[in-house]
Amino acid sequence: MTPSRINLTLAATLVATAIAGQAAAKERLNFAYGYPNNSATGQAVDDYATAIEERSGGEVTSTGFPMSLLSLPETSAGVRDGLADVGFVLTPYFAAEYPTNLYLHEMNLFINLVENPTGKEPLAFTGAMLEYTLNDCPECLEEFKAQNQVYTAAGVTPLYNLLCKDVKVTSIEELKGKRLRAGGAGFVRFAEHFGAQGVRLPVSEVYEALDQGIIDCAMLSAPELTNYSLHEVVTDITLGVPGGAFAGVTGANVNLDRWKGMDDAAREALLWGGSHMTADTTWNFYTDDNAAIQHASDKGINIHQPEPELVAAVQEFVKQDLETVSALFKDTYNVARAAEIAAAFPALLEKWNGLVADIDSSDALQQLMWDEVLSKVDPATYAQ
Repeated sequence: MTPSRINLTLAATLVATAIAGQAAAKERLNFAYGYPNNSATGQAVDDYATAIEERSGGEVTSTGFPMSLLSLPETSAGVRDGLADVGFVLTPYFAAEYPTNLYLHEMNLFINLVENPTGKEPLAFTGAMLEYTLNDCPECLEEFKAQNQVYTAAGVTPLYNLLCKDVKVTSIEELKGKRLRAGGAGFVRFAEHFGAQGVRLPVSEVYEALDQGIIDCAMLSAPELTNYSLHEVVTDITLGVPGGAFAGVTGANVNLDRWKGMDDAAREALLWGGSHMTADTTWNFYTDDNAAIQHASDKGINIHQPEPELVAAVQEFVKQDLETVSALFKDTYNVARAAEIAAAFPALLEKWNGLVADIDSSDALQQLMWDEVLSKVDPATYAQ
């Protein structure tokens, strides 16, 4: 038997075993996500399962499959084809399928331009992403529909840093020529602007790429140091460069056929679960950020601050990039409303910066996401 057939057989066995072990729920779902079960995402998936079961009175249940049923690059097609009922989909991995969603993700650089940052900017960005996608971006929803999926949740990482092996990067000059892992087109543009090379890699392949010298640094948020054991290979970290965040998270995309087969109460439970998935993913990353940096420092990894000239250069790049990215997406990805979206999104982000100012827990963030956005989605008509 070939390795691929073995993996498919194992995945099918895992699903069958989990479903057989569940109580006689009306809807029994499998949730595929390409992260470890003890990661911020894995913890959020567990809470999602609890939330939908409680909300539905036991009528809807979910079993998570971490890094087994589908990998991150496989999840979009897997949810589309019904291999998973729910999946953690990263839209920047699939630019051709989700161009407008990807464009919203590219707006994450606005985080770098906040005049008085509080650290809660990723919380605000995830709320703005969720609200804009559901209320103001019919193209986004059509992109999910074309992939036989239903959007129910968002998520945003903390600020991105440079996680490096055997190199220190704190100046403009030290960036030149470096091979940098990039999780999206914006990060590739960042690398090229500074004379570096952006290397597109899934986060699950970063450990090996750093260890084998394929890349010098990875542009990632700090929690990935522990999520993927990168602290074993990373030697140096530069904080706040490139900045921005990874916002192309659709945390609980539901197979459209499965969604249409559910009654309104089950769909409402999944929307409720989406508010938990959005809040927990973002909050878990937010709270894991400082802990991951401290853990890295305790293990002897060098923690660097960028030189002022590099900080200024990064902010200048952001301003230039935000001016040109709308034209790029209109011409390259046929995002017709790119300029309109770029003009409207900052006001929504400012609103959310105000809404999250006093948020102090995942529960509070979940209630905010529910009250402001997901409670207003009609389960009887959404995605029909």
